[in-house]
Amino acid sequence: MFFVTLDSLFSEWKEHHTFHTFIKDGIVDPAHYESPHILFILRNMNCQEDFDLRWHLREYGSGWKTWNNIGRWTKALLDHDAEDPADMSQPARIKEVRRIAAMNLKKEGGSSRAVGSELLEAVCTQKDYILKEIELCDPQIIIACGLSSSSMMGNASLIHQFIYDGKPQWETLKSPYWEKEWYYFKASVNGRTVPVVSFCHPQVTTMAGLRGHQLFELLYKDMQHIRKVFLDGNNDGI
Repeated sequence: MFFVTLDSLFSEWKEHHTFHTFIKDGIVDPAHYESPHILFILRNMNCQEDFDLRWHLREYGSGWKTWNNIGRWTKALLDHDAEDPADMSQPARIKEVRRIAAMNLKKEGGSSRAVGSELLEAVCTQKDYILKEIELCDPQIIIACGLSSSSMMGNASLIHQFIYDGKPQWETLKSPYWEKEWYYFKASVNGRTVPVVSFCHPQVTTMAGLRGHQLFELLYKDMQHIRKVFLDGNNDGI
C-alpha cells in the first residue's frame, strides 16, 4: 500500500520536474515500520543514476558512513533505554533502518557534498511534493539531519521556511549531558502535531571539540532524551 502510493507520487513528481536522475525513498519496509513512526530527512544522495534507496536499505543497509549513525539513533528512539550499539554491523544496521522512513529533500542524485543553492532551489520549487511525501510517511517525529552553515540552510530551517511558510514557533531543547541545544518546531502532519528536530548530519565527525566515540555516545544519549521528551507514552504525536 505505502509503496504504491509513494511510487505514484514519484511518477507525478518526475512528470512535473526535470531530473537527470531520481532517488526514490520514504518508508523503507512497511512490514517493519514501527510506531511511533520515525522520519529522517537528509539532503541528497551521492548517486549519478536512478536509485531506490528503500530497496538498498532493506537489502544492504546502504553505506555505513551515513547509516551507521542513523541505525544507532533509530535504536535510541525506538528501544527506550537500550545501550548504545557502538559496533553497528551490517546485519544490525539493516535491522534498524527497516524500522524507519528516510527521505532526501533533493530528489536528484548529486555528489558526496550537497550544494546549498541546488538544495534551496529543489525545496523552493518542489515543496508541494516534499510535503506530500512527508504526509505519506505519516511520521510522529521528524529528525532533520543537517545543521545550518555559512553556505547552506539546515534541513529543519528549509522545512520550516518553505514547507510550513515560516509560521511555527522555534523552540529549544537543552541537552542534559553537555552544553548543547537542539532547536525544533511543531508542524502539522495529517492533522497531528509533529516535532521537527534540527539535528546534526549522521556523518558528523567533530562538534564542540569532541570527536569519535565520545561524540557519538553523547549524540545517542541526546536522541534518547528526544524520545523521552516527545515520544514516551504518546505514540499519537504531541
